[in-house]
Amino acid sequence: MNQWIRWDTDAGAAEPSWRWLANALAMPALLLTPARARADITLPASRLAETSREKFTALLGEQGVREDKDSRLAHGARGTAADRLRLRAGLVSNVPDAVLVPRNRDDVLAILRICAEDGIAVTASSDRLHVAINLARMDRLLSVDFMSGLAEVEAGIASSELARQLAARGLMLSADSFATLGDYIAHHDAPWLYDMKVATPRGLVPTPRKLPGIITSAAVRVRAMPTASEQRHYLFPDFAAGLAALHEAERLGLALHDAQLSDAAQTRFTARMAGARQSLWRRLEDIYRQVRRLDDQACALTVTFTGSDISLHRKRFDALAARLGALVRALPQPGDDSDALMDRGVTVDSIQAFATWSHLPVLYSTARVAMDQAMRQQSPRAGAHGLVLAQVSNVGADGAQLRLTMIFPRVLGDGVAQAQAIRDVAEKAFAGPEPALLETQLHQAIRQVLDPKGILA
Repeated sequence: MNQWIRWDTDAGAAEPSWRWLANALAMPALLLTPARARADITLPASRLAETSREKFTALLGEQGVREDKDSRLAHGARGTAADRLRLRAGLVSNVPDAVLVPRNRDDVLAILRICAEDGIAVTASSDRLHVAINLARMDRLLSVDFMSGLAEVEAGIASSELARQLAARGLMLSADSFATLGDYIAHHDAPWLYDMKVATPRGLVPTPRKLPGIITSAAVRVRAMPTASEQRHYLFPDFAAGLAALHEAERLGLALHDAQLSDAAQTRFTARMAGARQSLWRRLEDIYRQVRRLDDQACALTVTFTGSDISLHRKRFDALAARLGALVRALPQPGDDSDALMDRGVTVDSIQAFATWSHLPVLYSTARVAMDQAMRQQSPRAGAHGLVLAQVSNVGADGAQLRLTMIFPRVLGDGVAQAQAIRDVAEKAFAGPEPALLETQLHQAIRQVLDPKGILA
């Protein structure tokens, strides 16, 4: 069988969700692109010198210095689509020579000093010896300031473990999900972040801003766990109406928690792909038939109401939503289809940033146009294109988090370059104006002071 999945001959022809996606991407077929088996991947030998290995082992113990295949492969990608595609194809030039597992902040500082002394990079580099730092053992809630509503947390903690430790103290953070706190903060805007401590080759720096270095802990804004909660789903006629509802709810002080608004593209995609797992798409189609004006631009919103007076807040939001043309319905919830999509020759990448209420609609519109054009220019065949899906979360008084996900058919044999080119356009669209010369010089000066040997990203 060839590497194309043909809907008229392949067993997948019975899967309406995949057929819909092929049509949505203007592709006659989707690629069959299974990841290369891990057993078939051969890693180059570690370039870590014995003298450096001895230093790290003396500091961290045998279990703290890992050069086995699984550990190195697990740290071979930084989370972008291009990185994931490299590993799926067995391209291991960015795999670290060793993985170091510190126990605390002092270990991280010592690791960076050794790296600076021995010329070892702490970033992915195909032509330079480099190590990865795994903060998995740094997963403690260090302290809680109940008066200020702040908690200091080690950077290696996962969102589920942080939620558990905070709940034991009657507290909560937010609904954000992350593998490690430090990595999330390093790559995303986090409205709940107060400040952080960053380890550099020159020492520890307490700072509210991102600096070159390894985040070892962060102070985050927490709040008391609600006495009760209730989740509710709405379908708005368009994205603007959904944004207006969230903005007005914040202005009125309604107790919303974990509000997630999907634009029309995300709503359609979620409902269609949910058909492979459940029958909820039929419910959404029934709604569309009942209310024609929701056919093309309908946007799903999921809200969790919290507090001691949920009923009042829910009724007030229901009234607000109704004025904006929304319906209250049970809707499919987004699932993680990224691996399945990758296996079908579809690449998935996302980018997000916090935006003020006034800037969010502008960023949404301009970034989507730029990403759409980039995916068309990088398409594997004439006429093919990608999808841009949007979701708004972390709603606050001054703005919200905007996440845009790009889904596009892969170019045969050149998927990494394609994904990187599209990612570059997305990052430029989110970055805004180029920094002024003086600002650039300031950043370079800070980097030179904190990382004179250039071992950090």
